[in-house]
Amino acid sequence: MDSIAVAAANCRCSRVVYVGNIPFQAEEKEVRDACELIGPVLSFNLAADAATGKRKGYAFVEYADDATAQSACRNLNGHPLGHRELRVGLAERAGAARRRRRGDHEPVGMEDAIHAASLVDHPGRLAVVSSVTRHLAGASRHQLREALATFEGCGPENCKVLKEYVPGLDIAMEMVQRLLDMAAADDAADEAKRKKRASACLPPDDHCAKLMKLEDGGKAAPVSAGVACV
Repeated sequence: MDSIAVAAANCRCSRVVYVGNIPFQAEEKEVRDACELIGPVLSFNLAADAATGKRKGYAFVEYADDATAQSACRNLNGHPLGHRELRVGLAERAGAARRRRRGDHEPVGMEDAIHAASLVDHPGRLAVVSSVTRHLAGASRHQLREALATFEGCGPENCKVLKEYVPGLDIAMEMVQRLLDMAAADDAADEAKRKKRASACLPPDDHCAKLMKLEDGGKAAPVSAGVACV
């Protein structure tokens, strides 16, 4: 079996899943009940703006183990809720907490591509998965967004026909969506960390300024004395 296919089959992942595309008017219980169709939920966080309370359309859900989280990615993704279909992916890949975040124009890399492949149902199509994984590893977030927008711009009916007649296109588009969902989860996690650091930096001091600068990749402007880190 191809080494990439083996890596995808053995990918070990987090117990926390990112649930996106949630209708803004959906009740918390409604979303949690949908997640519990897969298994018991240990923790549930429906994201909302701290100032306005307005829902952001995504949540982080923790399950009891990796297997249940991966089951949620397979079986809850596409689940109808209100007028939308949920998008579900693992919130953090193994080792992702310490890996360097990639920019919009940098290749997503083989690690994330393999992880995306592990979330795609592809019985008997390992050769296609390996080929698509190699190709997508060299693509950037920007290129993935453009590819998905171009494909979806064809319209639902044409997309369905293309997936039926273009070999491997169904797998490629599903993996592109998985990679973009993973990127969105990374961005959301980074934003949460920045807000947590900012809230802990009142009143400001030199240590606070250094932390904020590190969070922003070393490019943040110095914090002026007497101005809170918000």
